[in-house]
Amino acid sequence: MEHLSKSDKNLLLDKLTLHMLDLVEQEVQLKIQIEKIIKEGELNLAKTRYTKGSNSISVMQLPTEDSKEFKALSTVEEAKNDIGSPEFRLNRHPIDKEAGFIDPSKWFGVLMPASFSQAKNDFNKGVDLSVECANVQVELATTMRNIESLKKEIKSS
Repeated sequence: MEHLSKSDKNLLLDKLTLHMLDLVEQEVQLKIQIEKIIKEGELNLAKTRYTKGSNSISVMQLPTEDSKEFKALSTVEEAKNDIGSPEFRLNRHPIDKEAGFIDPSKWFGVLMPASFSQAKNDFNKGVDLSVECANVQVELATTMRNIESLKKEIKSS
């Protein structure tokens, strides 16, 4: 950026600042969506407990230290995007008992009400939104570093 004029640097700083504000807005919107979808999932889980009885959906169905090992159906990995910035990707694995990928919703029974499936979908959507929010936060941090760097460069010129 040394070859840019001071007015071009100021214009770039303005564009970066506007981009930062857009990212802040995206982050806030995503956090609101996450909060809303998690609340919906909790409400659907409460409906299921009400329908099936409080003992049908409880901590008693969760695995203990003595339970068989299993792998997560969803994992997050960090990768580099096209411009070399870090980016998080969500990997959903198919259910495969031999490979250790089991469906944890089966711990609570096979015939579950629709509210249980909806709660599961809500929580999965919450995970998707969380990964998206993390990517926005990474981009926001990068943009803020670029703004600070550009401000120092403008000040020194």
